[in-house]
This record gives sequence, C-alpha cells and structure tokens, in this order.
Amino acid sequence: MPYLKALPLPTQLNAPFWAGLRQHEFRVPRCLNCGDFNWIPYPACRTCLSENQEWVTASGTAEVFSYSVVRQSFGAFSGDVPYVVVLAKLTEEPRPCIVTANLIGIDPEAIKVGLPIQVVYEDLPEEDLTVFRFSPADA
Repeated sequence: MPYLKALPLPTQLNAPFWAGLRQHEFRVPRCLNCGDFNWIPYPACRTCLSENQEWVTASGTAEVFSYSVVRQSFGAFSGDVPYVVVLAKLTEEPRPCIVTANLIGIDPEAIKVGLPIQVVYEDLPEEDLTVFRFSPADA
C-alpha cells in the first residue's frame, strides 16, 4: 500500500539525520566548540554560533517535555485520531535538545510531562525512507 501521509523533504543540511534514521540511529548535530547539541539542524550552533559541528548518534531516550492530543484531523491522518504530538526532551545535554514527533503505544489519558520515552523507527520501503516516532520507554 502506498504511504498517504505527508513525507519530509530531506535536504543537504539534514541529510545526515535521514541517513541515520535509515540505519535506525537518531543523529543530532553537536557543536565541536561548546559541546551543545542543536536541534533542529541549523548551519551554526545556537549557543556559540560556531559552524564547527558534527553529527553524532544520540541515545534516542527522552522524556515528555510537553504534549498535545489531536482529536480532530483530516485526510490520511483522520483515521489516527486521537493521536499525540510530543515535545520530547532528549537525555543528551548540556543544552536541552527538544524534538517534536508523534507518541504511539499509549492511551492519551496516561501521558504526563516527564514520562520516559524512546525513539522508534518505521521503515517505508515504498518511499525509500525511514521515519521516527516516540513510544513509552517500557514498551
């Protein structure tokens, strides 16, 4: 079956991220000058403005920083309601690395700020792409 939901558009700037997902690795840029992690990918560190960054594999563990339960949707997403969108704070520090994604595998009423979660991967062979979501860490 074709994948009918919106697909990301990988660019030269975020290509290492998408290549990592294909290998089931969650990669983020880290500044080689100050050591901070930077999300979303940007040409310069948001802390010290250095352009000296490298892509590193993050742990994929996080906690719910904030969330929203979507109860009405349209198109290809209408069959998924209710679904949860989280702001996930990765465990990598020193600078908080906040990532937005869907949270799956949990009743929306059971979600709370601080809930331990982890990255999960979904390969889309027909699209030659891998996407990520979060699920509860104990799942």
